[in-house]
Amino acid sequence: MNQSEDKTRKILYQWMNSKGIKNYLELSRKSQVSELQFYRLEHNLIDNIPLGILKKIAFAFDISLQTLIDNLTTPPQEISCHEIEKDLKQECERLLKENEQLKQNIIREYQRDTITILESLLLQLPTINYAIKNNPEIPATRLLPLMQPVQDLLRFWGIETIGEVGETVKYDPQIHELMEDTQDDTQIFEMVKIRYVGYRQGEDLLYRAKVSPIVE
Repeated sequence: MNQSEDKTRKILYQWMNSKGIKNYLELSRKSQVSELQFYRLEHNLIDNIPLGILKKIAFAFDISLQTLIDNLTTPPQEISCHEIEKDLKQECERLLKENEQLKQNIIREYQRDTITILESLLLQLPTINYAIKNNPEIPATRLLPLMQPVQDLLRFWGIETIGEVGETVKYDPQIHELMEDTQDDTQIFEMVKIRYVGYRQGEDLLYRAKVSPIVE
């Protein structure tokens, strides 16, 4: 990066810092302008940027269009294509590294949130397994509280159940699936009994509830 480009970059980052903007990604979101345009500014290619785009950038920095142009316009000079290519490559590598780090941070945050919700289950499950092995007659009702963390996790993800086991409802092929052992084209029915609940997340159907027909 030559001195002129370095100066332009410093000016851009001074404006960004004054607005609490950390990087070009945030600036892109704030100004609704592609990140590519900021790299063009860095390389003194302001003449290749449409006036409408420059207005958006100036608005994001809360400065006039003329101020933007005056600060970022440099005298004509020869620019090495090889130098530009090298700088763009370095910038792409930096962005890829940032994106990978962001991805890892999101995954770790997701894992921490999930572990927090399932904490009681994770702590108790090994003990319960040991107790069952040593006492096969342990009442199943004592295991039901262990399902609460799972239910909390489903609520956290916005996942809802379709029906309840044993419930009798009107058959709806959109959300119900007949059990294989009950499929019979000759049967005429309207009501079904839920054998396994289904799940949906918002408007998305994840699993249909498995049902058995009630033939009168």
